Amino acid sequence: MDALISQGSDSRIYSAYSMESGVDSAFVIKCCFCRKNGEVWRRCMREIEAGLMMRQCPSIVELLGYSVRMDSDDRAEIFLLFDRLECLGSIHPDVEETLEMCRDICGALESMRRKGLVHCDVKPGNIYRREGRWLLGDLGSVCLAGEVPSYASEAYCSPEAYSGEKCDIRSDIYSLGITCYRMLTGGKLPFCDTPCEETEDGKVFDAIKRRLGGEAIPPVEAAGERINLLLKRMCAFDRRKRFRRPSEIVKYLEKFI
Repeated sequence: MDALISQGSDSRIYSAYSMESGVDSAFVIKCCFCRKNGEVWRRCMREIEAGLMMRQCPSIVELLGYSVRMDSDDRAEIFLLFDRLECLGSIHPDVEETLEMCRDICGALESMRRKGLVHCDVKPGNIYRREGRWLLGDLGSVCLAGEVPSYASEAYCSPEAYSGEKCDIRSDIYSLGITCYRMLTGGKLPFCDTPCEETEDGKVFDAIKRRLGGEAIPPVEAAGERINLLLKRMCAFDRRKRFRRPSEIVKYLEKFI
C-alpha cells in the first residue's frame, strides 16, 4: 500500500502498487477492521460474495483478490484488491458520455438481475471509467431481489428503498436515473437550483423529500424530449411505470446514441 486515498466510517482506501512489477498506483486496496458478524463484517462478506459471483461481467469492477485475517478475539482485518480506476464523481461528462454511461451501467445491472441481485447503491461514487467503458463498483450493499436493502443513499435511492420496502432491479434503475439527471444538469439533483456541493444541506434534504414524497422530477431543459422521456420513466415514483429490465433501456438508447 502506497498512500491513503479516502477514509469512510468503516473502511480506508489506499493506492497500491505491485512490488513485482513496480507499477506505481496501479491498484487500490480497501481495508476494513471490524468484529466478526457485525454490520461491517456482513457488508464486506456481501461485497466479496457478490464480487466473486460477478467476476465474469465486463461492466462490473473486478474483485482481483481479498484477504480475511482473524485474531483470537474475533476481530477481523479484511482487504479487498481492485484496479485503480477513474470515478464518475470526479468527472464532468457531456450528454453523449452520460448516455454511454447509462447504457454500460444498464449492462451491469442486467447481469445482476439475471443472478437475482440488486445493487442497492447506484450513484456517481460507485461508477468508474476504464478505457472509455463505464463500470459499476462497490457491491457491499447488494441484496437479493425481493429483499429489503440494509442501506441506501438518500440522494439517489428509490422511494421503496427509502420506505424500507422490498426492492428489485427497478430500484436500481431509479437510482441510475437520478445519477444521469445529476450528470446532465452539471451536478444538480432534482428540485435543486445549484450543484450539490454548492447547496446547503437543508435545501438538499428538502429536495430529496419532495422527490421521495411523490413529486415527478422536473425536466432537464437542455436534454431534449427523448432524454427527458427516458429520465421520467426511469425515475417514476410508481415502480410499475418504470422500465422492467435494464436491457429495455439499452434498446431505447440504441435508437439515438
